[in-house]
Amino acid sequence: MRLDDLTGRKFGRLTVLKRSENIRDKTAWLCVCECGNAKVITADNLKRGVTRSCGCYRDYIRIENGRRNGTHHGFGTRIYRIYRGMWQRCYDKNVSQYSRYGGKGIKICDEWLGENGFVAFRNWSEKNGYQDNLSIDRINNNGDYSPTNCRWATDKEQMNNRNCNVFLCMNGEKHTMAEWSDITGISRATIKSRHRAGWNDVDILTKPVDKRKATKSKL
Repeated sequence: MRLDDLTGRKFGRLTVLKRSENIRDKTAWLCVCECGNAKVITADNLKRGVTRSCGCYRDYIRIENGRRNGTHHGFGTRIYRIYRGMWQRCYDKNVSQYSRYGGKGIKICDEWLGENGFVAFRNWSEKNGYQDNLSIDRINNNGDYSPTNCRWATDKEQMNNRNCNVFLCMNGEKHTMAEWSDITGISRATIKSRHRAGWNDVDILTKPVDKRKATKSKL
């Protein structure tokens, strides 16, 4: 009987990479999930739709079912809403933010995935400075969501951590425009305007502001 070559085909969240060793005499294939995990799955389970992810989506649905059934022990909390949003950004192609997260290969660490993933995330949050006025922030914007790359930060700290920020240097110190504005007392608008005009960093941050021009600009 001719083998049905599944290489390159997609089943749910899984893409078939290559043939693998049989599982209990059944034809099996090595697949990669949208979350980045690899898993060997039998051809039967792929074709019949029994297995449609490496397990990450199944675990998420289990969490959602627990939420609806009131057994999640976290539903309704702000931490859970943040966790749910984090998962969707990384793994749900239907959300608008997916292209900037999951679409760029950003994932959630194994510790924060699975049936006990939310509990692990919640415990880490409570031990690492979670407050209702803070948001989850990745220290390295190109890195995954994990205990070593995440922190709870203010909106201002998150703004300063964006990839699009312009950094200025003076006396061996490197800060964003917003941070230099706090340090020097020069408005961010003035710093930004000077930078656009081609000023060097030291002049941008040390030249006195012409108060007469500033006053005229407000008139």
